[in-house]
Amino acid sequence: MGLSIHYSGTIKDITLIDALVTEVADICKSLNWSHGIIKDSKEDHLNGIWLSPKDSEPVFLTFLPTGRLCSPVNLVNKDLYLKNGLDPELIHTSSTKTQFAGADAHMALIKLLRYLKERYFSVFDLTDEGMYWETMDEGILIEQFAKYNFLLNEVASTLKELKFVPGETSALLADRIEKLLTERYDKVQLKKQKD
Repeated sequence: MGLSIHYSGTIKDITLIDALVTEVADICKSLNWSHGIIKDSKEDHLNGIWLSPKDSEPVFLTFLPTGRLCSPVNLVNKDLYLKNGLDPELIHTSSTKTQFAGADAHMALIKLLRYLKERYFSVFDLTDEGMYWETMDEGILIEQFAKYNFLLNEVASTLKELKFVPGETSALLADRIEKLLTERYDKVQLKKQKD
């Protein structure tokens, strides 16, 4: 749980990977973002770069020999997708949680990905839970971050206050947690209406 982006794409030409890696590495250095180059790893033949603003999960701009994006994490799990009847195309969609990096880092990351989309990708799709990719509206993004922060804080607070009930089944525990969260949410909504 946490505000995330979900992305997939195909590079225009695999010969552009080195240029993309060089440019992204330079940008990461100037922004003080962590990054690392992945060069033709023997097992999966991925090439590219990962990058991470402070307190963000990594964004993988790593490509299979076909030119499609694929994170090393998804490659590790590809057999699980097949085993569980999930669409094998899922290995080409990556997700990155930016919740703890904050709105400024999220905006910078989205602007970078928008630039890279135009310069290097023939196809690039991104869904942004902060809605900044779709709207480029900072106010909407900040509102989304506030909602996610509220939810995380309320869940954590509710779970801390939860009392152990001997012999309770997991289904009953889940129902009790849902009831407590609903009650808390209703109280907050009522307070907002009064304000």
